[in-house]
Amino acid sequence: MSTQNDGCEGWRTGIDYCNSLLVGISASLLKRLVNIQRTSARIVTRKRKYDSISKDLVELHWLPIKQRVDFKILVIVYKCLHQTAPEYLSDLLHVSTSHRRLRSTSTASFILTEHKTKNSTFADRSFSCYGPKLWNALPEHIKTASSIDIFKKLLKQHLFNIAFNQ
Repeated sequence: MSTQNDGCEGWRTGIDYCNSLLVGISASLLKRLVNIQRTSARIVTRKRKYDSISKDLVELHWLPIKQRVDFKILVIVYKCLHQTAPEYLSDLLHVSTSHRRLRSTSTASFILTEHKTKNSTFADRSFSCYGPKLWNALPEHIKTASSIDIFKKLLKQHLFNIAFNQ
């Protein structure tokens, strides 16, 4: 059975492939990708070029490009912390080992050590810097999801709410 989303698997595969490399891209490149996404949404919903597509993006439940990139990074971090990612990626993340226990810290939640850089640099875009920053900003109930499927569902809803102020 075909759905509305089936008509645009090509662009989604193209944008999602290696999209973690899109962390910190320039505004002009991001705008190009956003235009591709919006054009794809117009094709799927059969809208004309100058018709508004914003509400349709919400109805399609498509994450904007920046949130798609963050989603991918956070899924990889989750897999690293649960030993289902390749070891070379897991080795890039370090769980914070604080000597004092805070009441607000759950035993099931991981807090990752964030690498500090002096200025905004290329290093800030690396997985070992950007991943922990995103992870530590997540609400506790998402970080403590019991499975990858539940994590993805909660994370997508969280990022969707941020993107569309819901």
